[in-house]
Amino acid sequence: MYISCMHETVYNLFVYTTLDLITEVGLVSHDISGSDEEKINFLQARVDHDLQNATKFELPDSFQIRINGEIRQGIDYASYRDLCNQGYQLSIFQRTGIPCDALVVITPVRNGAIYVEGIQNITAPTSPEPSSVYIEKQKEWYLDYIDNEGFHFDKLINDDFIQAVKILYNARHNVSSMKLLMIALDTMAYLEYGDSTRNFQTWLDTYTDIDKLNITSDELKEFRNSLLHMTNLDSRKVQLKKVKRLMFYDAPAHIKYVQETDEGKYFKFKDLIDCIAQGISKWARTYNIEKEKFETFLNRYDRIISDKRMTYSNAEITDHHF
Repeated sequence: MYISCMHETVYNLFVYTTLDLITEVGLVSHDISGSDEEKINFLQARVDHDLQNATKFELPDSFQIRINGEIRQGIDYASYRDLCNQGYQLSIFQRTGIPCDALVVITPVRNGAIYVEGIQNITAPTSPEPSSVYIEKQKEWYLDYIDNEGFHFDKLINDDFIQAVKILYNARHNVSSMKLLMIALDTMAYLEYGDSTRNFQTWLDTYTDIDKLNITSDELKEFRNSLLHMTNLDSRKVQLKKVKRLMFYDAPAHIKYVQETDEGKYFKFKDLIDCIAQGISKWARTYNIEKEKFETFLNRYDRIISDKRMTYSNAEITDHHF
């Protein structure tokens, strides 16, 4: 068997997938000699390094996908895998200008992190190459929050959790609003840490400056327990005087109550809302740094229910009042 040891340009190629959507690819070239096996081993060993230095290209105009009624340039990952199985792995790399017979290693990058399903040899085409690819994407919950700028994490959290808190707060239903805010904190803690001990306090301590309100995460946890379960301020630990009672108030911006009395500690509701909002922004930024967290987040969020994704049994319902 003839084994080529010629000097040639070989390529590490990257397919960038965000929430199952491919809109760009990446490339790093190397001029090396050796057998094909040696070149492939070289490229595979360089994947992590090359990912940081890859030149990015948009997909060809012939790849279009319709999402939420909007036609965008791109292809979903499952459809690209179908193209791979037909021998057209390089079809989305047309803008890179690499030769169709180039030696390449293609690596998926899902939500910013390398995602290796396995090793598959590039196959010869089994059918004529499509001149264009147009896909109608079945709507997923996250598609309302992705566009050419990326995934709008803060909008998702606002729509599913914070918007209802604001509506009740602006209507001065403060107790009901506070209950929803505590539930939102429960959910965000679960999304980040799973069903683990002290996830509520850990989320607050990691992402917020709650101490600036002169309260602690343990105190807010006990406040949450008594408010959600009994609509009062006296959890078991408060009654046993292990944790101080928290009480909240609402007032114009320039008015501050005394922070602590014999009854317990006071905090301003709007200050807590602002504190948590800043925490959400800080939390969201971690997903641009720790890309590996995104898969876990999506898997957990798939099981979250919300008003926005509520399904009615009759699409013609018009009377939705008590």
